[in-house]
This record gives sequence, C-alpha cells and structure tokens, in this order.
Amino acid sequence: MLPPAAVSRIRDGRMVADSYADASVIFIDMVGFSELTKRISPGHLVELLNTFFNHADECAALHDVEKVKTVGDSYLAIAGGNVESGNSADSAIAFARAVLSCTADLQRVAGVDTIGLRVGIHSGPVVGGVIGATRMAYDYWGDTVNVAARLQGTAPFNGMAVSESTWLRARDRNIFGTPEAMTLKGIGETRVYHASFDAEEDVEAPEAKVEAA
Repeated sequence: MLPPAAVSRIRDGRMVADSYADASVIFIDMVGFSELTKRISPGHLVELLNTFFNHADECAALHDVEKVKTVGDSYLAIAGGNVESGNSADSAIAFARAVLSCTADLQRVAGVDTIGLRVGIHSGPVVGGVIGATRMAYDYWGDTVNVAARLQGTAPFNGMAVSESTWLRARDRNIFGTPEAMTLKGIGETRVYHASFDAEEDVEAPEAKVEAA
C-alpha cells in the first residue's frame, strides 16, 4: 500500500512529501464500461474489472511502472516516481502497449466487442506524498496528472495519446502519427500524438490468464 521509505517516515511522525522532476503519468480508461453496467450482472462486472486491473498490475511490474490507484474503471500509474525506471517516457509507453494487448481478452470476458481501452500519457514534474491518517495511500498530484487524464479522452479506441513532452522524451517515435493541435479542457491548446495498436500485436506482456464468461 505504501513505499517502504514512506512507511519509515510515517512511523517517525514525519510528513511524507516528495518532488519528482521527470515522471510520466499514465491514465487508462475502459471504453464502453458504463453502458455495459446496464446489461450484465455485478459479478460479471467485477470479473471484467479484475481481468483488466490484474493484467495492468502484471504489466506494471514487468516495465518498472508504479501503480498509483484505480478509480472506477480507470487505472492510474506512473513511471519515474518511487519505482526507478531509466527513461520514464519509454517505460510508460512500453507499459501502455502491454496493457493494450489484453483488449481481446477483455472483449471475451465481457462477451461484446465494444469494450476497449484508451491511454493518456504526459511527462513532467509531479508531487507525491501521503495525506490523512486512515486508509493511507501514496498518491501523486500536479498538472502532469491532470494533463494525462485529459489526453486519455482524446485517444483512439484501443490506442494511446501522448503529449509533446512525452513524445520528445521517447526514443521510439515511429509508432505515432502526425501531431494534432487539440484544445484540452482546463489545459488549453496542446500538441497531441496518437497511436493505435492491434490487440494481437507481439509486445512484452504477461501471459493472459482469463477465461471467457
């Protein structure tokens, strides 16, 4: 639940507040989930979310990415925070591609092909820390987190949208198309790079362990 370094500070009664100058925030949302909640049972919904989140957790461990939290049907992660990861943009993109590789399995579990994923990635400074005294968790804040969430909304079905700062930081830029100037709510005009992927594409991802419902 908490990084070891944060636990030691909490035990000593110290405040847990950290600054990271070069992180990449990944925001992933399940497309079509809200509509699906009207059609399938609660148990089926939990099975679908478990398939998504468990796969994402395994991909995070594989690519040195830190899971921050899940919110509803969304998954927030970060590269370059508490978990060391060389080039944070490369780690974030590799993680996102690995997570996107499970979309075919999600569709089999859901029983429909309208379920998919969208990813937003933005690189920049973030602040991390622990607040509150109950159900404590290490969280991250800042414009970098907000921009990643907004970018997710512009991503193609089963694809990703990255900011210019992430694109410039990444070594493999060939997967992205021509940038678009887009106006993000609360952010303003932003250059956005998009990429779509085949669900069966060969990427470094953990073997799926799901069964059709």
